Amino acid sequence: MSKEKPQTKVCKHCRTEIPYDARVCPQCRKKQKGGILKWILIIIVALVVIGAIAGGGEGSDKASDSSPKKVNDSSDNNSTDVKKESDNDNSDSDEEIEPKNEFNVGDIVETSDLKISFNGAEKYTSDNEFMQPKKGNVYYKMDFEFENISDSDQYVSSWDFKCYADGYDMEQSYMDGADLDATLSPGKKTKGSVFFELPKKSKEITLEYETNFWTEDKIIFIVK
Repeated sequence: MSKEKPQTKVCKHCRTEIPYDARVCPQCRKKQKGGILKWILIIIVALVVIGAIAGGGEGSDKASDSSPKKVNDSSDNNSTDVKKESDNDNSDSDEEIEPKNEFNVGDIVETSDLKISFNGAEKYTSDNEFMQPKKGNVYYKMDFEFENISDSDQYVSSWDFKCYADGYDMEQSYMDGADLDATLSPGKKTKGSVFFELPKKSKEITLEYETNFWTEDKIIFIVK
C-alpha cells in the first residue's frame, strides 16, 4: 500500500502550518527550501556557467590570434595592423621580410579600421599674435586625411599623435578650426592638421599615431 502524500508542512521560518506544496509561506511570505528539483536546476545552471566561461576563454584566444599584425608594404599575404599601399608585389618571395612601420609624406596607410593619408608636413606661421612659438622654436603643421573603412563608428583625435624632435617629446599646439577630431560613420572621411612647436634646429622629426589603445600599436610618420 503506497504512503499517502502529506497535506501540510511546517514553515521553516515562522513555524506556521502551511500547505505541503506551498513554495511561499502565506503567513511570513518567505520562500520554502526547495527539494531535489532545486538542486537539479542549480547543477544545470552551474554547468552552463562553466561552459560559457570555457567557451569565452577559447574565444579570447582566437580573437588574440586573429589580431592584425604588421607586414611589409610589398607583401599582400601577410596579415597587418599597418599596411602601406604599394604597386610592388613580392608575395611569392619565401624570404622573411622585416615589417615596415615608417611612412613619408604622400604615403597611404591602412589599419583594420582606418585609411590614413599623410598629405603634407611643413613649417607653419600663425597670423595670431597670441599664438606664437617661443624664441628659437617654430610651428610645424602636418596634414592628414582619415577614412573609416570599418563597419562601426570610429573616433579620430588629434591627441592620439605624439611628436619627437631629435628624440625629445614635443608639445602639441592647437590652432582653431584645423583639428582632426571627429566621429566617423563607416565609409566617411575627415581632413585636418596637427600642429607641434619644435626647435628650429631639429634634425630629425617623427610623428607617432597610436592605432590601438590597449596594445599601444603605433604608426610612425617621418616629417624630417
